[in-house]
Amino acid sequence: MQQGSESGVTLGTATRRLRRWRGMTVEQAAGLAGMSKGYWSKIENGYVTVERRSTLTKIANALRVSLSDLTGEQHLLAGSSDEVSGAIPDIRLALLQSSLDDASQECERSILALKSETTRLAVARQSAELATVGRAMPALLVDLHAVAASDGPARAEALRSLVLACQVTTMLVKNLGATDLAWIAAERGHEAAMRLDDPVWIAASEFARSQALIGLGAFARAEALARQAVEMLPNSVDSTELLELRGNTLLTSAFAGAVAETADPAAAITEATELAARTEASNAFFLAFSQANVDQWRISIAMETEDPILAAQVARDLDPERIPFASRRTGLLIDHARALAALRGHDLEVIELLQQAYRLAPTRTQHDIFVREIVTELLLRARRDAGGRDLRFLADRIGLLDPRR
Repeated sequence: MQQGSESGVTLGTATRRLRRWRGMTVEQAAGLAGMSKGYWSKIENGYVTVERRSTLTKIANALRVSLSDLTGEQHLLAGSSDEVSGAIPDIRLALLQSSLDDASQECERSILALKSETTRLAVARQSAELATVGRAMPALLVDLHAVAASDGPARAEALRSLVLACQVTTMLVKNLGATDLAWIAAERGHEAAMRLDDPVWIAASEFARSQALIGLGAFARAEALARQAVEMLPNSVDSTELLELRGNTLLTSAFAGAVAETADPAAAITEATELAARTEASNAFFLAFSQANVDQWRISIAMETEDPILAAQVARDLDPERIPFASRRTGLLIDHARALAALRGHDLEVIELLQQAYRLAPTRTQHDIFVREIVTELLLRARRDAGGRDLRFLADRIGLLDPRR
C-alpha cells in the first residue's frame, strides 16, 4: 500500500505540504524541531507513528504553523458530509454573533427549558451522540447569551448554563480538530463565569480553557491555568461536586505539565486518586470524575512521558465497564491502541481496539489524529497475505483509502 493511494489527509502529507510551502528542506525543518533528518523524513512518508502531543507541537513550531494546520480541520475529510462536521460553521456563527453585552437579543424559551437543554446536550456528548449536540448547540448558545445579557431574574442561571454549554462545545469541537474554535468557546464560557463572580464557576471555566489550550499545543499555559483553578478549590471542603472538579483540574494540570515538562505529574495523580476515594462519582459539571477517570489520565500521561509499557498495563487492568460514558470508553480504547502500537507486535489487537472505538463513536474515532497515524503506518507495512481485511475496512471507514481502488 503506497501513500499515494490514500484519500484522507495524513499528518505526513500535511507536514510535507507545509514544509514545502515554507520553502524549507527536510534538514532545516528537522533541525528547528530538534529531531534528526531521517526521523522527520519518516514522519512525512508515514513510516513512523507520532505518539506524543509534544512531538506534534515541535513540528508545528518548526514550520511556524498552528497545531490545527497539522491536525485540525483538514481532518474534516474532503467529501465528508457527516452531520457533526457540518455543525461547526453554525457553532462558530452562534458564538460570533452573540454577546453578553447585547441586551437586545431575544429568547422565547424559559430558563427551565434552557437548563434542561444544556443538561441534555452535556449528557449526549458524554454518550458520544455528537450529531445530537451539533444540531442543537448553536440555538442553545444564542438563547443562553440572550438571557444572560439581560438584567432579568434568570440571568445568573443562564450564565451558569452558558459556562456548561461552552464547556460541552469546547470538548466537542476540540475532538473534531477545530481547536481555534474550541478556544473561542472556552473564552466565552470564562467570560460568563467571571460575570457570575463565583470562584467555583470560574474554576470550572478554567478547566475548559485548559482543555482548549492543550488542543492548541499551549501546554505550559494550560498547566498554569489549571493550577490556578486548583487553588480556587480547597481540598478540605466536604462538597462532592467541588472535590470532583478539583480532581479533574488536578489531572488536567498534571497532563499539561508532563507534556510541557514543567511539572512532575506524580503529586497531582496521587491527590486525584485520594479525591476519587472520597467522592461519589456524581458526574459533577459533566466531567465524569472517578478512579477510572484517574486511570485514564494516567494512561495519557504515560504515553506523553514515553512509557507505553505502563500505559498498556494500566489500560489492560481498567475494565471498560467501569466507565459509564461512551466518550470516555472511546478514549480508553484509542489510548490502549496507541500504547500497544508503540510497543509493536500487537497489530491485530490494535486493529480490534480501534474497530471497537469506531463502533462506539465513529465520528470521534475518524477525526482522532493518533488513530489516523496508527492506521496509516499499519497500512504501509501490511502484507497482502497478512491480509489486513479488518485493517482495510477500518481505514476505509475513517477515510484513509481511495474509494476508487
